[in-house]
Amino acid sequence: MTVVLCGVGADTGNVRPVPKVDSDGRFEYVPIPEKGPTTEAATYGSLDSRFSDGPLAAILDGVRPGSDGDWVTDPDAIASQPVHRDPNLDALTYGEHRPAYVAALRDLDPGDVVAFYAGFPGPESEYKHRYLFGYFTVAERPVVLEPDDDLDAKRAVLENHPENAHAKRFAAHGDLYYHDPEFTDRMDPVVIVPGEEPGGLLERAIRLSDSRRGPNYYMDDGVESELSPCRSGADGCHLGGFKPAVRCDVDSEAFLEFVQSATDDVSRVRTTVG
Repeated sequence: MTVVLCGVGADTGNVRPVPKVDSDGRFEYVPIPEKGPTTEAATYGSLDSRFSDGPLAAILDGVRPGSDGDWVTDPDAIASQPVHRDPNLDALTYGEHRPAYVAALRDLDPGDVVAFYAGFPGPESEYKHRYLFGYFTVAERPVVLEPDDDLDAKRAVLENHPENAHAKRFAAHGDLYYHDPEFTDRMDPVVIVPGEEPGGLLERAIRLSDSRRGPNYYMDDGVESELSPCRSGADGCHLGGFKPAVRCDVDSEAFLEFVQSATDDVSRVRTTVG
């Protein structure tokens, strides 16, 4: 059995301000802005904030689709901006094109776990420590779509995963973004991971990182002893800088026990400066 930790969610390149984790571990999960055509109906104006009045748009000063170009700062434009809900922790589905992530996800089996972490500032520091904020159980073997696959074959696969963000891109664009040479200079496989319960968005974020070296964060020793990441260097298990996919040699039952214990104990979500 395997757990793969995937680094996702909005960051300083595409939303501002980056949402914080408060002293009780509460947080807002803000998806990244969609950067191209999509059939996604959800926008920053339609998704409710969990812990404040109003939509997510009310807590954002700007968004930048694709993490480049000009920031969108007009409140109405922010509110109408479609989001890229990946993962979708309501529908329990996830898609990826980053090569190292595809490699980590493609061979998962039903019953394995995909867990999601992001960088959040805490109440006492702007350092963006790494926090686990959601997960799901793998429902069936992931499907890998290759750039040279037939369009009809890709369409047939994606129609079985209509709530996946990449399926919504395909429906609007006519192909997967990362299979279209007019969209990208580097075409990559895309993996679709279908999920099931247990899983979903956590009520309280669980801090994974402890130490910080320059722009890089490393897994807390206690967390590392429980999750058994497959790679760990002299400073521990690296969690970015650029957030890596981290395969952990731990079964789903032990992972769920870790999540339950950590969310029951608010002191596990440390907010001290690392």
